[in-house]
Amino acid sequence: MMNIRSKLILVILILSAGTLFGQSVFKEGYIINLKNDTIQGKIDYRSNLKNYESCIFRGDDEGEKKYLPHQIKGFGFDNDKFFSSQVINEAFVEVIVVGDMSLYKFKDVFLIKKDTAIFELKSIFEEKEINGKIVKRKKSEWRGILTYLISDCLSNANSLVSGIGFNEKPLTKLIVKYNKCKGSEFKEIKVSKPWTQIDFGVAIGMARSEIKDKTTFSFSYLSDSYSSLDPSIGVLLNISFPRLTEKISSQGEIHFIKSSYSSMIENNYTNFTDYYYTFIDLTTLSIPLSAKYTFPEKKFGFYFQGGINIDYHLKSETKFFGERITGGVVQPYPEEEAFEVQNSQIGYWGGAAIYKSFTKFRGSVSVRYFQMSKLNTDALTSIHNSRRGLYTNINRISLNLILMKI
Repeated sequence: MMNIRSKLILVILILSAGTLFGQSVFKEGYIINLKNDTIQGKIDYRSNLKNYESCIFRGDDEGEKKYLPHQIKGFGFDNDKFFSSQVINEAFVEVIVVGDMSLYKFKDVFLIKKDTAIFELKSIFEEKEINGKIVKRKKSEWRGILTYLISDCLSNANSLVSGIGFNEKPLTKLIVKYNKCKGSEFKEIKVSKPWTQIDFGVAIGMARSEIKDKTTFSFSYLSDSYSSLDPSIGVLLNISFPRLTEKISSQGEIHFIKSSYSSMIENNYTNFTDYYYTFIDLTTLSIPLSAKYTFPEKKFGFYFQGGINIDYHLKSETKFFGERITGGVVQPYPEEEAFEVQNSQIGYWGGAAIYKSFTKFRGSVSVRYFQMSKLNTDALTSIHNSRRGLYTNINRISLNLILMKI
């Protein structure tokens, strides 16, 4: 039979197949033709690397058509990105700011247009020999170019440039600052998209957890494995950066789970029979932290996530008792602690989900697998009062309904 991990992998493959091999995702957008007419339609929402090369447009009149940079002036998505073919030859570039000083992006290069001149900002490494060793360091020529370009209006240009990194957010803010200084009209293309977005949500579900005895020798009163199926409830916080990427985000969660496990072991010997009853109760706060990769939504969307998980056991109790029956006489064994549970565990986890967006929230169904470190401390006292090593691990698979406010 398939184990729990194999079942999870199979579910993930089934869920992902329909999304990964499905049709392209088209979003509302427009093209600007060579006559400067704006034509509304839908555009294939692809990666920037593909958008630099071409545009896949779906209009009401002409169906689906691929446009190259020499065929249109540009294309864009409603309240989102815009790509222009009027900046460099034979390529579209992403337009970030348009004004007296404009900012564009093409692959790993930023382009600045001032008057009619275009300047390239590149962050590249150079090799240099220092004390007989070859070291790589970043060249900062782009800082000098940028300082020169803004110094005609911003008096503290050198300090402004020296304090920023080579990425879209600080460069956008600096170019906007320059245009405001000049008192000119300008447009920040993705102004309606926040740099940082925080979404909150709740989750309800069922979790099936399993405790397995991994000792090299067996304990007479412990079963090889225990399982428990329990409801769970949790809250989620997702942090994303829509201006930079809509696919990658970070997510933190807290889930409350109350689990109960039990077993009855019967050991038959020549002259007597032993019965052992074991009970394990855990009240746990589970804290999954993950990186999340989201595929664009068509009718439904899909995402993977994975990371580390920390379990804090708010309450734990393990006990066992038994009895020996000899010739019809019952000799009870006193109740004892089965093993001592660690206050916390750390492990890894991964999962996949299908989601759909509605007006005010996004709903998803998620399948997850958790593999945690050992549950118990290093030793326990057996019923014969001898200290012996014990190693048990715990894994968990869960199915959750998640509602995120958007």
